[in-house]
Amino acid sequence: MTNDAVTLAAVPTRTTVPARPAAPAALDRLALRFRRGRLLVALLALGVAWRLVRFAAGFPFWGDEAFVGVNFLVRDFAGMLRPLEWGQIVPLGSLWANLAAARLLGVNEWSLRLVQTAAGIATLLLFWRFAGRAVPRRPAVLATGIFAASYFLVRHGAEIKPYATDALVSLALTRLGWAVYTHPRCIGRWTALIAFAAASVWCSYPAVFVAGAVGMLLALVAVRQGASRAAVLRCVLYGGVLAASFVAMYVTFARPAAQAAARIVDTGMWKPTFPPLEDPLRIPLWLVAMHTGRMLAYPVGGEAPGSAGTLALVIIGAMALARRNAPLLLLLLGPLPLALIAAALEKYPYGGSVRTMIYMAPAFCLLAGLGAWGLILRATRLLKLPASAARHALNGVVTVLCAGMAAGAIADIARPYQSKVERDGRAAIRELARASRPADRWVVFNATTPVAYAPWLGDWRGTGGQFVFDVARLAPVPLAWAPPPDEIDAAADGRLWLLAYRGVGVEFPEAQFAAYRAAIERRFEPVGEPRRTLLKQREGRIEAIDIHGYVPRHAPAAPPR
Repeated sequence: MTNDAVTLAAVPTRTTVPARPAAPAALDRLALRFRRGRLLVALLALGVAWRLVRFAAGFPFWGDEAFVGVNFLVRDFAGMLRPLEWGQIVPLGSLWANLAAARLLGVNEWSLRLVQTAAGIATLLLFWRFAGRAVPRRPAVLATGIFAASYFLVRHGAEIKPYATDALVSLALTRLGWAVYTHPRCIGRWTALIAFAAASVWCSYPAVFVAGAVGMLLALVAVRQGASRAAVLRCVLYGGVLAASFVAMYVTFARPAAQAAARIVDTGMWKPTFPPLEDPLRIPLWLVAMHTGRMLAYPVGGEAPGSAGTLALVIIGAMALARRNAPLLLLLLGPLPLALIAAALEKYPYGGSVRTMIYMAPAFCLLAGLGAWGLILRATRLLKLPASAARHALNGVVTVLCAGMAAGAIADIARPYQSKVERDGRAAIRELARASRPADRWVVFNATTPVAYAPWLGDWRGTGGQFVFDVARLAPVPLAWAPPPDEIDAAADGRLWLLAYRGVGVEFPEAQFAAYRAAIERRFEPVGEPRRTLLKQREGRIEAIDIHGYVPRHAPAAPPR
């Protein structure tokens, strides 16, 4: 036998090659990935479901929401460029997006909350993707769970106010900034970041703080590249375009709106959020109060020190990230010093509520997830538990978060309103709308602009907002706000319905109301009994809606001559 023959004989034929176990191995890997990912799938599914349930429930509008909503009844796109009714402050991009939805679907609880609900869901999914790339898998799962189960993120994701878009814009800026940092020579990423940053300040006021933090990170990019000419030019271009866009937005839109709403600075919501510069010794206590209050209410929290636990997790997570990835920590927490400067200038609140600080939600939740995982690992080591204990603890935390989301969705279905005041107020106006006939008219005693003979609704601020909006959008017949009673046409057919809102915070002018009714009753005859829907009673004062019905007193026909 030749050498060639031996060589060929040594090669096994095709029928003798053993089957490779590739398919079972692939299936095993797929099953392992599914087992690892099912916790994340459960968190995302329940997070999206809770947000959709809250949206579908159609909660009644509360005061500040309603005052914003009034603008969608009386303005077009150009009209939104002027300062809003009732001293509300909302970015132009959010106004236009909501107005487009209202024009397409009508003005109702769902159309005016559609944009924010979509933003809330998009933010959750985007956060999951960002967390999975920024930190290891297990802390990313915990961070996603905290974000998904945070009550205030769900609540503000189903409101007219622009808080959900604040969170979305903030996260998108953060992700784009990090993408540029990790690939600093990619022109496409730079272009996307610069364009989005320029647009972001028109859609979210606090976006400028996040964009400033991105600018700090970009300075590190230039340093990493040895301060090359190209790197410096990109940074300068980013800063120049951002500054030009912000100045244009501020001069043409934000400053006139702020001037029209100047009294908001002295309200109970904003004033405590400014550092007490007049008493520097109080600043440390103020900082503690701000950082242990609602500013960090993720997934739950309250007034200081109600969110101290979340703050502890954020600090632990920040310390861990500082050792591993200091540039990412700069990006996440960089907006805070800029916001603190704005608060010192009394331009924007620092802390006090989730609403005004919701742009920090992605950073706080990511760091809290890192801190929670670090705490779990430390506890298992101190207690000398097996390595599997950390995994079981993770599963337990995720289970609790899932249970909280399921309970929250069930609660929203069982109680689809924030308070009985909002539910009963909307119900009273809806009932009157159903009882009204085409020939009827509605007259409201309360005025939308100050007059001498009737109370101004602006004195009640947010508490009367829902009444204003519900009456304006649900009236099926002609509506007049505080017309002079002697000028109400008594020759028209149909009933006249007189409505009066009385709030808790301001004394209701009973004498004026009696005189207004007396002037009407000289030419109109009362019909039926007056109705009162009691909304709230506190310290002897009531919040209620009064409804009086009238028909014209027609003069008798003249006798024939």
